Amino acid sequence: MNTTQWSLLAALFGALIVTGLLLAITGLRGVEDDPARPASRAQERWQRMRATMPEAWATRYRLLCIVAAVAAILTWAYTLRPIQGLMVAVAVLGFPWVWNPAGTAQRQVQRLEAIAEWLQQLAGMHQSSATLETAIAASATRCPQIIRPQVRTLAARLRMGVDPTFAYRQFADQFADGAVDNVALLFLAHTKDHGRGLTRALQTMSQLTASEATALSAIDAERNRARQSTRWVSVICIGFVLYLVTGTSWGDVYRTATGQLVLVALSAGFIAALWWLRRMAVTPPDPRLLDPLPAKAAQAQLRNAAVPAPAKGAFS
Repeated sequence: MNTTQWSLLAALFGALIVTGLLLAITGLRGVEDDPARPASRAQERWQRMRATMPEAWATRYRLLCIVAAVAAILTWAYTLRPIQGLMVAVAVLGFPWVWNPAGTAQRQVQRLEAIAEWLQQLAGMHQSSATLETAIAASATRCPQIIRPQVRTLAARLRMGVDPTFAYRQFADQFADGAVDNVALLFLAHTKDHGRGLTRALQTMSQLTASEATALSAIDAERNRARQSTRWVSVICIGFVLYLVTGTSWGDVYRTATGQLVLVALSAGFIAALWWLRRMAVTPPDPRLLDPLPAKAAQAQLRNAAVPAPAKGAFS
């Protein structure tokens, strides 16, 4: 390696160290979502992607990002080819989805079971003469962990004074699942009518949600063999490709700029094939029953709730 390459490599290592320290500090401090600030499209997409991997991988994904960066730099230093380093980083970052092709179905089952348990909690609290909003606020620290961030955000928005109609629809938009839309529709109906049968309706909805979780789990078990095949085919293909691109005895064709561009095209096609193979093994969520809430309307509601109303006589 010449002096320029060593300088660039040192700069990358420095950036990696700074990034790792920032991620470590952020992870230790913890970052809570601000209910007064709606999530951006990039955040919503990342949340949906995160929901397709098992919780154990999702909670450690920052560490996996650091491992991917280190692997990319080491591969580049070994092969002297930047595209190979990038491919290794992509392989490390995508490994959770490749190794867990059933992650989506597993998370859906766990989420449905959690929602069924949460609805039972709400039914018990409402039966004790608590309003729906009060029951939601009280359940924010008691509900199952997998849905606790969304329930806490819903409770915070209701406490801030956001219109319940918007708060419940934003709650449904966070999951983008027809099963959760059913729950949101129940809440919306109660907001309009305030009927006396909410406790029984919550219990019935809980039983239906639990039955759906059981049925989905049975379907997932039947598709497990196909998913196992998908997993090992993907892993073997990734291992073979990494062996090809990191080997130093395959000629100098990939050292040129044209060779690197060809390698990018081949890698893109390989990733697309893996993505298509995974989609065949993924269980899609239930079709939505509610249209997504327009972003401008949600932001306006949150801004109005975040600004307290002036006291009477303040400007008289």
